[in-house]
Amino acid sequence: MTSKSLPTFRLSAALLVCCAFLRAVSAEGQDTLRDAAAGTKASLATPADETAYDQKDSEELFLDEYMKYQMNLLKNWKLRVFTSGTWRYDSNVFLRNTNVQSDQMWSVRPGFQYSYGDEKARMQLLADYNAQFNFYDKFDKQNSLNQYLSLTLNYRLQKTSFKLTGLFNQVTGGDLDVGGQAQRIQFSPQLQVMYEVSEKVRVGLSGQLQHTHYGALISSTTWRFGMFADYAFSPRFRLGLQFNEMVQEVQQSGTQTGQDYLVRLEYEASKKLSVIGSGGVHVLHTLSAGDATLPVGMVGVKYAVGPKTSLYANVYARAQNSPSLSGQYFQSEGVMLGIQQQLGTKLSVGADFGYDFSQYHTYLSGVASSRQDHVRFVRPWMKYTLHRHLSLELFYQHTTNDSSGRGAQPFVRDLVGAGLTSSW
Repeated sequence: MTSKSLPTFRLSAALLVCCAFLRAVSAEGQDTLRDAAAGTKASLATPADETAYDQKDSEELFLDEYMKYQMNLLKNWKLRVFTSGTWRYDSNVFLRNTNVQSDQMWSVRPGFQYSYGDEKARMQLLADYNAQFNFYDKFDKQNSLNQYLSLTLNYRLQKTSFKLTGLFNQVTGGDLDVGGQAQRIQFSPQLQVMYEVSEKVRVGLSGQLQHTHYGALISSTTWRFGMFADYAFSPRFRLGLQFNEMVQEVQQSGTQTGQDYLVRLEYEASKKLSVIGSGGVHVLHTLSAGDATLPVGMVGVKYAVGPKTSLYANVYARAQNSPSLSGQYFQSEGVMLGIQQQLGTKLSVGADFGYDFSQYHTYLSGVASSRQDHVRFVRPWMKYTLHRHLSLELFYQHTTNDSSGRGAQPFVRDLVGAGLTSSW
């Protein structure tokens, strides 16, 4: 589907911890496997990794301490800016099964990461933004500006805390449901108020808005309001329950309602292994097609095999409105796996794997729904630190979608790319 064209100090160790925490916060809104498989981002290029230098160097240690002192004087604010240039070859730009078209895309991506305060401060602000300018060799009508913004604001009192988060994405790129290029805007603010009843018990309220706008397709807006309670069985193990009430407005399909019944889990078995997430069922009340009980949630597992080797796994289930098929939504269940290995002081290699099964259903009686998608992808990558502020990344991604039924969009796609990132 065609869219409209687009008109000299090293950072301290404290700042590195901040940036790692920013990435963890961003992971809360991380793309699902279907989004990752669509390959809307130019590459895996991220700000240059500055942990590859010899921490025993006395001059570098002195600079670290100096930067810590300066950060304290500036009330703990931290700013990091970066820019990257990437090249990507795409074997199937429009995600088609026939009349396959290939092209090369060049991207420039400036951005910044900013924080104020830390986990113990009364007020803490985290911000991460980047703008991605994409230029195609042959299909210049697909040139676009993609924007990614995440914000988190924490305000803590003695027993009560307020957490406001927001995600904003403006993207033009591949969309698996549509089966081609699509332009969309995704906006998702969320507010959480939590009160510590005792050292072991905490309760809270939450509210969330999820709005997805497609320029020429079907848009949707979802509101969720909920309450939760957690109990700490130990300092490292917390279990709780959450209930959400949902109201959803979908173009051409009217208003749907529903409830979420979730179990919340936080478990840190050791410094190497952690499990966090929530899971349960979602009861959906459609306009005229009856009720449906669907699995919902996401659980993430991280395991540090050693100081230079790490593994992750994310299992998720969720329902999404279909932007291309009127009166339909799809239920997705998937798993994403990844491994990362550091080789020496400058080279890191890794691979990501994923599988997603999506079954399409209907909001409205009389609307036929038979589509099924089996999405698989594998993405090996390599990152090399050329300089303390400069890194090179190479990647390859192979994606298949075995899609069948009414409105099916099967395809096979290969991406090959390189990214050069400078950060300071």
